[in-house]
Amino acid sequence: MPLRHCLKISDLTKEEILAVLAKSIDLKHNKEKYAHVMDGRTLLMLFQKPSLRTRVSFEVGMTQMGGHAIHYSIADSPLGVKETYGDTGKVLSRFADIVMARVNKRNDVRQLAANSTIPIINALDDFAHPCQMLADMQAIMEKKGCLQKIKMAYCGDIHNNVTYDLMRSAAVVGFEIRVAGPRGEGFEVEPEVLEECATLCAKSGGRVIVCETAVEAVTGVDVVYADSWMSYGIPKEAEEARRRMFLPFQVTAELMTHAKPDAIFMNCLPAMRGAEMTAEVIDGPQSIVFDEAENRLHTCKALMLFLLGIGGFEPTPCVCTCPSAAKPARMGKILIALGGNALMKSGQKGTYEEQMENAMVTCHQLVKLIKRGYDLVITHGNGPQVGAIKLQNQIAADKVPEMNLNVCGAESQGFLGYLLQQCLQNIFLAEGIHKDVATIVTQVVVGSEDPAFRNPTKPIGRFFTAQEAEVLRAQGKTVVEDSGRGYRVVVPSPMPLEIVEGNSIKTLINAGAVVISVGGGGIPVIRKPSGELTGVEAVIDKDLGGSVLADLIGADTFMILTDVECAYVDYRGPNKRALPKLTVAEAQTLFEANEFAKGSMGPKVQAAIKFAKTTGRPAIITALDKVLDALDGTAGTRVVSGL
Repeated sequence: MPLRHCLKISDLTKEEILAVLAKSIDLKHNKEKYAHVMDGRTLLMLFQKPSLRTRVSFEVGMTQMGGHAIHYSIADSPLGVKETYGDTGKVLSRFADIVMARVNKRNDVRQLAANSTIPIINALDDFAHPCQMLADMQAIMEKKGCLQKIKMAYCGDIHNNVTYDLMRSAAVVGFEIRVAGPRGEGFEVEPEVLEECATLCAKSGGRVIVCETAVEAVTGVDVVYADSWMSYGIPKEAEEARRRMFLPFQVTAELMTHAKPDAIFMNCLPAMRGAEMTAEVIDGPQSIVFDEAENRLHTCKALMLFLLGIGGFEPTPCVCTCPSAAKPARMGKILIALGGNALMKSGQKGTYEEQMENAMVTCHQLVKLIKRGYDLVITHGNGPQVGAIKLQNQIAADKVPEMNLNVCGAESQGFLGYLLQQCLQNIFLAEGIHKDVATIVTQVVVGSEDPAFRNPTKPIGRFFTAQEAEVLRAQGKTVVEDSGRGYRVVVPSPMPLEIVEGNSIKTLINAGAVVISVGGGGIPVIRKPSGELTGVEAVIDKDLGGSVLADLIGADTFMILTDVECAYVDYRGPNKRALPKLTVAEAQTLFEANEFAKGSMGPKVQAAIKFAKTTGRPAIITALDKVLDALDGTAGTRVVSGL
């Protein structure tokens, strides 16, 4: 792999930045996977400036990955006095595997890199701060999603390293940044930075704008950023004058009102409350400064792996594409039915950030199957989400028309499909997996005379207390106790008969795509005698909808993922017993004996029975983190057609 350094964020391309961020997210959620990737490797950390986050993140990061980090204080050495940075680079290249340097002047780290044969990371100088940029962009991705769509404002000192690299980040990745600060000698953005950003923006479509006022910069943005007014090296006697100049650019609660209502506040830390921002802002609900700081650990690990070309960044070998070339073994087709817990955990509020993080954890587990050679089709539950969407509709009914339940189901398919789709795409990028991912809004035909319309049983939405349940019943809703977890509203849950978009789904699968479809069991529709479709107020059980989908696509295995490792008999009783394997007949007997809770395990077993009986192929019920073990037969409940 060619030698690479990272001295400023624009040393990386947009694609490389996104790949490093995807790897960082993987490191954040799967630390143990990389526990030995740095075995036998040494990082040397050179410090001329004081540090907290930088030293701790790199030192802990190397330790977590099995490597070793050495801290070397330039203040205690002849470096830069009796020995040049160039000579030091030549020497260190013979001792260490990678160097991180936090120095005062840009020319020092440039000289170090120019004379090194190992990667050099600039951990801060007077011109750039690329490590901070990666942590910032990961935090924005986690809170806002797509980086290219955001607008950011930076208020304060625009003649510093953080501002310059934020501007470069926008110019490389393709988002918009507006910067505002005092003008005059020693306060302006350096022309070299403006010229570089203009060139990069022409390629990426990004925008870098220097504003006159803080309000001009902040109006309508998604992210507001502030940094210290007193960079290292500012004389004490100059501080008060600087403070007066910067005060019009202080981020206050009033200034934040000019940003979007859901805007986030960022500061790379350390922060001085009452200076670059008020305590009300940095300690308020819009602040994500500690999430931002945490990401310093994960992104520095990812950057080191990238520069060393290991941990998933190994050079791609030349592959023969002639007809006789061997292809990776195809292990079969698996239909995955994700439980609601895969996207929203018990006790969570259901924020976008929570569900995105849950989706990323889930997708990392699913990618393990792809790496084994399996083709994946994914369906998912939507109970909490469709319930929340319906509640939002009801609350806002006096402002905007309330949508029917089937329309809310369609909205949830788009929302959850988007989360899963983006997470898979980001992981594929980091892992070098070349697969398309597509979400299909899916209609499923049900019978107009299905008895479920007279007997609602399907829980939707959040859990309620007994007192809340009584209020809901008084409003005409059907509310039941759900497996000892609380009370939930239930709606009709008719049996799925036909997947309307079936041919489109099969076409995408045959083209090699990962397909996300039949979300929430599918949007329930009735087919009229004329062939026309019309939606109905109901929710289809996602496992039963998944069973129909698995049969349609010819899945080799139907895997139902839930929050327990397997199915049990007497689950909440004294004789609780795991069920590692069941024939269709055995499973049917237990199902009819009401051994499985109607609102949770019951539909899963019913769906497994239906698939195994119809196709003769196995269905597996297990937990998300046991997917490989379940396929190997050491976990889960396997329902088979015969002995």
